[in-house]
Amino acid sequence: MKQPETVLDPPLRAPRIIILGAGPAGLACAYELSRHSMPSRVVDRNRHVGGLLRTMERDGYRFDIGGHRFLSCSEEVNRLWRDMLQDDLLRVRRRSRILYKGKFFDYPLKAANALRGLGFWETFRCIASYCRAKLWPPLDETNIENWMIKRFGRRLFEIFFKSYTEKVWGISCSNISSDWAAQRIQDMSLWGAIKKSLFPSRHKPLKTLTQEFVYPTLGPGLFCERIRETTEPCGTEYLMETEVVAVHHDGERLTHITVKNAAGEIQNLPGDTFFSSIPITQFTEKLTPAPPREVSNAARSLKFRNFLVVLLILDIKDLFPDNWIYIQSSDIKAGRIQNYKNWSPHMVPDPSKTTLGVEYFLNESDDLWRLEDHEIIHFALHELEKMGFEGIHGKFIKGFAVHTANAYPVYDAEYKASLNVTRSYLERFSNFQTLGRAGLFRYNNSDHALLTGIYGARNILGADYNLWEIDPDNPARTVNPQPRKEQPASYASVI
Repeated sequence: MKQPETVLDPPLRAPRIIILGAGPAGLACAYELSRHSMPSRVVDRNRHVGGLLRTMERDGYRFDIGGHRFLSCSEEVNRLWRDMLQDDLLRVRRRSRILYKGKFFDYPLKAANALRGLGFWETFRCIASYCRAKLWPPLDETNIENWMIKRFGRRLFEIFFKSYTEKVWGISCSNISSDWAAQRIQDMSLWGAIKKSLFPSRHKPLKTLTQEFVYPTLGPGLFCERIRETTEPCGTEYLMETEVVAVHHDGERLTHITVKNAAGEIQNLPGDTFFSSIPITQFTEKLTPAPPREVSNAARSLKFRNFLVVLLILDIKDLFPDNWIYIQSSDIKAGRIQNYKNWSPHMVPDPSKTTLGVEYFLNESDDLWRLEDHEIIHFALHELEKMGFEGIHGKFIKGFAVHTANAYPVYDAEYKASLNVTRSYLERFSNFQTLGRAGLFRYNNSDHALLTGIYGARNILGADYNLWEIDPDNPARTVNPQPRKEQPASYASVI
């Protein structure tokens, strides 16, 4: 069989800008560049843009890859969402619960609801455990277990947090860095939940616990497609179903990348400026020449958790009222269930039907990851019935499974040291920036990923943002240098 010919691709007009990954960070970067008449090439191995933010469609039914609330403390991100989606944004009331031992508990936790559902004896144990934690708090808060025990007591931690958290990360809570809690759970505590229950109007909710958010009518993939539709006429080129084979450098700068498309054709794409939102582990492995051994070893020691979502169409009008449900039971492998039409009624073409996403967090070595679709679907239906949703098998119409590798960076006890070594090496390349969740190895929300893309683009326009330090939940903490070009009041006004 004849090998595909290697060709040198004709250059884009200078500067030649290449973006690896068409997730939210890569898309935001391409969009910000396009606003300044700077076209770029976006390379992604998937068929559709969006990464984890994409929306799948089958027979008119739409499914998210996980659940994605559009919610941010950054007015810049909120404005971008509004400009791209305009009238296609819905205001959605949050409802989520925890399923524990066949009972549903409100989440965010409401003290009265939780303690009433647990019963007198278990409530007494929880209160006693909380008091003990207040009197003798754990001295070491560097792991998620002690961090949560200090704020809720051991018993509530074991009931409402331990099982789900260990499902997500695949390791013991005692081996998970509390950095994850500091980023995503923030300042939760039992006393805070009690005060919020008694005086709900006096306490501003934490972002992660807010009771309302906005959401695109046809899912977050609509937002991603709008960015593509907006940037392509400005010269941005999207090379989809294209895999990055190698990233070439001269020791100080990246020079070009080697890619292979779906037809097996290999190209060398030269560039002057490079961005990457692909997993930092993969990017480091693709560097040619290879990094020093200690850098390669550090990058390989960074771990990601894979994500498997089983998407189901059911002949049921109303199954449950929640947007999503957390499964806090160790005998169930599923971690969470999404009910898509409770996010937007436009996600289903037939209101008499329900669509679900049953979510699993896995490693590649796990048996469930390697099963065929029909086996995975059968397993998910069985687990739904085990949770108490009886007769699901008889209501099943069709389904499919979506595998997403490298979805969640694992904050184990050693990750910081390994990340520092890897980051230090990559920062030697003067024409390169890494972006987004996978690129920065940071378990962030989509608004953070978008800001890293926007600010990364502005860095080559004269700004000096440290993308590793961006915090959309505390905008005042983000250094905000003045770019050389004045930023317009509205994104849409310049397109």
